[in-house]
Amino acid sequence: MARYKMLVFSVPFEGQDDAFNAWYDGRHLDDICALNGFTTAQRFKLHSVAMGQDMNRYLAIYDLETDDPERDIAAMFAARDTAVMPIDPSFDLDPTTVLLYEETGAMVTAKIAG
Repeated sequence: MARYKMLVFSVPFEGQDDAFNAWYDGRHLDDICALNGFTTAQRFKLHSVAMGQDMNRYLAIYDLETDDPERDIAAMFAARDTAVMPIDPSFDLDPTTVLLYEETGAMVTAKIAG
């Protein structure tokens, strides 16, 4: 099976960070990982911009292992805002960006100087 990373850049509506983070961490990551192909999920908050422009201040990275990523991504979008994957009203979907990357090589780790 091929391996992928799905990156989701998102923001809540103004003043809704607490509700957004509580829902995302307390429900949404588990909902996504319950879908076919999705194996892990982790969230991040923007610390700084070293080069270029920020896309949104929150990032979620999901790992997928699948032979049909289009099917699994379509199923994710079909589940959006249903009982399987409710969307909290704090989530501003308009500026959200979802990107899917296919793994092209092995992970490289730091070499320890000795």
